[in-house]
Amino acid sequence: MDSDGLNLRVLAHSGRRARGIPPQAYADHARAVFERACANIAKAEAYCTNADSRVHAAVAWAALYHDLGKLEPENQEVLRTRESGSLPINHVDAGVAYLLAIEQTEAAMAVYAHHNGLCDLPCERAKNERSQQDPSQAAFRDELIKQQTDQRLTELVTRHKSLGIFDPRVRLPRGPSMYGFHRRLLLSCLVDADHHDTARHYGKENGPTGCACRWEDRITSLDRYVSELRKGTTVRSKLRTAIYDACSRASLREPIWACESPVGTGKTTAVMAYLLRAAQELRLRHILVVLPFINIVDQAVKVYRKALVLPGENPEQVVAAHHHAVDFQSTDLRYLTMLWEAPIIVTTAVQFFETLVGYQPSRIRKLHQLPGSAVFIDEAHAAMPIHLWPFMWGQIKQLSEHWTCRFVLASGSLARFWENIRIMGEERACKVPQIIPQSLATESEGYEKQRMKPESKPEALRLTSLCDWIQSLKGARLVIVNTVHSAAVLARQLQDRKIRVLHLSTALAPVHRHRILRRARRWLRSCKGMDWVMIATSCIEAGVDLSFDIGLRERCRVLSLIQTGGRVNRDGAETGATVWDFVVQDPRWKQHPEFEHTRSVVKEIFQENMWQSLSTTQIATYSLEQEFKRRPNENQIQQIDKLEQCGNYPAVSKTTQIIKTATKLVIIDPHMAERIRGGDRVRRTELLLNSVQVWVDRVEKLALPTIGYKEEVYAWPYEYDPQFLGIMAGVLKLNDIEEQGYAII
Repeated sequence: MDSDGLNLRVLAHSGRRARGIPPQAYADHARAVFERACANIAKAEAYCTNADSRVHAAVAWAALYHDLGKLEPENQEVLRTRESGSLPINHVDAGVAYLLAIEQTEAAMAVYAHHNGLCDLPCERAKNERSQQDPSQAAFRDELIKQQTDQRLTELVTRHKSLGIFDPRVRLPRGPSMYGFHRRLLLSCLVDADHHDTARHYGKENGPTGCACRWEDRITSLDRYVSELRKGTTVRSKLRTAIYDACSRASLREPIWACESPVGTGKTTAVMAYLLRAAQELRLRHILVVLPFINIVDQAVKVYRKALVLPGENPEQVVAAHHHAVDFQSTDLRYLTMLWEAPIIVTTAVQFFETLVGYQPSRIRKLHQLPGSAVFIDEAHAAMPIHLWPFMWGQIKQLSEHWTCRFVLASGSLARFWENIRIMGEERACKVPQIIPQSLATESEGYEKQRMKPESKPEALRLTSLCDWIQSLKGARLVIVNTVHSAAVLARQLQDRKIRVLHLSTALAPVHRHRILRRARRWLRSCKGMDWVMIATSCIEAGVDLSFDIGLRERCRVLSLIQTGGRVNRDGAETGATVWDFVVQDPRWKQHPEFEHTRSVVKEIFQENMWQSLSTTQIATYSLEQEFKRRPNENQIQQIDKLEQCGNYPAVSKTTQIIKTATKLVIIDPHMAERIRGGDRVRRTELLLNSVQVWVDRVEKLALPTIGYKEEVYAWPYEYDPQFLGIMAGVLKLNDIEEQGYAII
């Protein structure tokens, strides 16, 4: 390539003089995006049982023409003379116009979406209908510049080809329109290639985030790790061994398995044994472990890194931890976006399912990595609201049937929602085989009944009487409440009473939650008989390997009470350890609005003495059905299906959000905030460990200062307590000032 010729003067990205980064040539960027995007779709299609050649063709054409509008003279002038800021002409419109002209509509849609996300197709079709009266109107086009772009299009395409960028050698096959998953996959391949090359040019690409799969070696390593844990002859030890062996031998012909395994019976390693064998024999490329809460990601990662990392390997490249549901759009922050490139990825249900049905480029970027993956959805009942499962079930079935994926849905109290016709509908309801033999499941259920006994406090409590009750109990007590605010208020009240107390919630950054969990484990292990209390939110209710003497759970859902029981008497050393259900009515206590209907189900199950007459699985399944009946969601289920069928992708994403209220990433470390504000490069892990997620309305109410980058990252300016209350130390202080009307400075 002639470095002094036309190519170098036609730019895709401006330079950064202060950092010694030159501008990037347009042709270099187009070719790099083309190569990576085509590689992305080829790797995904290798696992497809009914590959559609139109997808590959659309990826290729979209990649080469996605930045065609940057050749506009006004845009080139800005790229040559300025280092930041937006381009004067929408650079997406030209590529869309050309691809529509050559009848490559799906590629045009992807180019149209590669900055703003998948579109609302009915809205775009309506623009086409208006085009006869208004020539500025057309599907996927920018009405402000459409006519100008049309006039210049031939010149832009000629210039594009004069740079030695030749059209892809793929046919333009015709056929019926693509459906949602194919469109999301297409966009994922394009966006990943575009973001990757841009980050690479600016020196902010993290480099390889994965390594060789080596599934057979990891199976051997896991077997060795588990064999070292097989000590003792207790009922629990025997159950762990039997469950591990059953999962290891499970058939690979079944695309979806259910795994009901009580707490403390080794589900984490047993299911992994199956996933590894599936990955080895089916030559899969990833294993994803999907967990309901952020705080248990690191616990699982720690186990898997011990069990699966081989000598000489970088643990972070073998088992990747995906904490926050944060994906960055800003060019300067894209390098911080978590990619699913490692052999084993541990992520959250929010991140997994919202990627599966997303529409925004930053969120959907990882989707092309899913084909050819084995997926473990742990604590499946807690993954999402029940009305979202029918639609998500359809996505899971598609991945398992057409993209060589394998799934295991597991829980210590597995509610079999997929069998319920009312919830799933006749077309989707189905039987899913149990990976553990029935005889073993029956034995496990008997063990579970002896281990944990639910009780309910009949009267509603004031905050003072709740504290009195907690104080009257002995041993290590776990108290789980429904809101972060209530947890902080209760923890502070108990601390004021000189009670030894720890607090754990998402008000603390992960780095500090880790420290508190370590302290809790040390007290539980080394200080048997010590009186102390852990106040927490639901972030500790599932999957955390802690065992308290007594559990107390603010009334919420039946499944939450069962899960709290999993943090009590985990080793079964005692018989019938108590887990209490309770209700609080106090002006200082914040009620969670989502649990209005589900609390009545908890009350009913206690009133009808169902804990004595039904198995845990039966109770879990019954409670889920009752929750669904008392808050009918049939209309929402139908609405999601209709939105997907008509192609309103932003609305699909919005209606399938697992967490409805949007959050922002807030840095609690002031030094890190200054580094980011100054443009320094920080490690992704470092950023996530030192930040919290704050609701958008609270960001506005607290007037948190942005660190820039299009309001994607904020700093925490108030008091932060790393040992106890986290950001709630500052929030409660502000509340006190507001209530009292003054502050002592």
